[in-house]
Amino acid sequence: FIMKRFFLLVFLFVNFYVFSQNIDKLLGEDTHNSTHQKYSISNLEINSYYSDYGASYYGDYIVFASSRKHEDNKDRRWRGNNQRFLNFYIGKANENGEIFSFEAVKGEGNSRFHESNASFSKDLSTVYFTRNNFYERRKGLSSERIMKIAIYIADVNSDGSWTNVRPFPYNSKEYNNGHPTLSLDGKTMYFASDMPGTIGGTDIFKVEIKESGDFGLPENLGGNVNTTGKEMFPFIASDGTLYFSSDGHEGEGRLDIFKTDSDELELAAIQNIGKPFNSSRDDFSFVMHQNLREGYFSSNRTFGKGDDDIYYFTSGESDEKLEEEEVSEPVLECTSTIVGVVKDSYDKEPISGAVVEILNELGETVYKETVPGNGSYSFVADCNAKYTVRASRSLYLEVSNLISTPKDLGQSINVDLYLSPEIKKQNGKILVDVNSIYFDFNSVEITKRAAKELDKVISLMRKYPDVIIEGASHTDSRGPSHYNLKLSTRRAQSTVNYIINYGNINPNRIFAKGYGETQILNTCVDGVKCSDSEHALNRRTEFEIVNPEIFE
Repeated sequence: FIMKRFFLLVFLFVNFYVFSQNIDKLLGEDTHNSTHQKYSISNLEINSYYSDYGASYYGDYIVFASSRKHEDNKDRRWRGNNQRFLNFYIGKANENGEIFSFEAVKGEGNSRFHESNASFSKDLSTVYFTRNNFYERRKGLSSERIMKIAIYIADVNSDGSWTNVRPFPYNSKEYNNGHPTLSLDGKTMYFASDMPGTIGGTDIFKVEIKESGDFGLPENLGGNVNTTGKEMFPFIASDGTLYFSSDGHEGEGRLDIFKTDSDELELAAIQNIGKPFNSSRDDFSFVMHQNLREGYFSSNRTFGKGDDDIYYFTSGESDEKLEEEEVSEPVLECTSTIVGVVKDSYDKEPISGAVVEILNELGETVYKETVPGNGSYSFVADCNAKYTVRASRSLYLEVSNLISTPKDLGQSINVDLYLSPEIKKQNGKILVDVNSIYFDFNSVEITKRAAKELDKVISLMRKYPDVIIEGASHTDSRGPSHYNLKLSTRRAQSTVNYIINYGNINPNRIFAKGYGETQILNTCVDGVKCSDSEHALNRRTEFEIVNPEIFE
């Protein structure tokens, strides 16, 4: 998650719908389960195939972050998602919320690494923003050799350029700080962090900004707001409401947007602002104009234009008028049926206990069931409509298909879903089911092909936080056996370092071991003549799960 699952993370919706004029009612207590309130939400034209998120107001301008291809963004890639590093862009917004004539922020706002989520002082002379821990041309690397994210402050000149960048005093190489936002009076900064004293993965903190520009001591917002999950992306609206994203409070999916009273943080109810702001995917970076009638948020929901997208929302007509329109003219419904079976991709046998989820074009879940022993499911859908059919199960990789239903009444479409196992049994061991990691002769370098397989290991370790893995490396028989043992140990450590550094995995959960040429898979032992391809089969790294009992 750098910048999107904490930073990260890192959107969709269709054109305008009708909804209430009163934004308080729009996001009121009954919003989460409302069937009549509608929202005018649109996916911005400026969204790219890549990650675009974190819009914020800067006077009449909008500042946002993007990893798009741009003349001011060097073609340097972040291994986390193979996209360019996020840079800040600024543009004007028209009456429909669309951002146009945008360009890269001038001055020192963009670095070689990630930037996102800017917040400006009321007089627009100071900006607080998130950046990788890169200051004065030096990378701040943690003891795990990871560059965390941090908060920085800059002056904003009359021409809009950012200068005099300086670090937030509580930044650290060992933990993350990010997503700063200011209170209405500008005397308090709210931010997300996993610093010591955090309740969950990341918590929301606040800190006093003194008249001198110095900061007080950070204060955790407490257990009413923060959970054992992740809370991040805080925003204070002009009516004093605190909006934030969380995967720890009850919601629609992963990160959902919530609100509460910023003056009563210990006692006020935490409210999920509901659909269509929240979906089954990540929804975050909610900001609202001071008029409380429009704003932006970000999401990676289904049917977006790219990885993360920015969405604009605005208020519309009343519930009463909407209800009259809804019942004024009955419509004959056309339905079809989506049917299928969830199967194992290897033996093609049905899988019981898998969860099948169907989402409509808005990314809303319209069907979710656990399949029985025969793996089958069935759903009555609208004709001539697009749906995403998704299946998941413990110890299998999630799979999804985008489908279109038939145009005629009563027809059906068959969508079988094939799940690939995440683990496999081999020679009495439980291994992560990845293609073998091969190395070039006498090399320990991680190739692009190997990195793709290692990313699968990272994904499994994030999904199962208690799993412990041994990265076991093997060589071919060429060369002295003692040298091969050392080489395999270096190779194993190379793969483990990649997983720790790029996956942000606790080093206590994975360790390296080299076996040299002691476990040759074929007949290519010392004294046997073999081809290069035959020797290559033995230059491999495998990942054994050393505590498989956690899956029982």
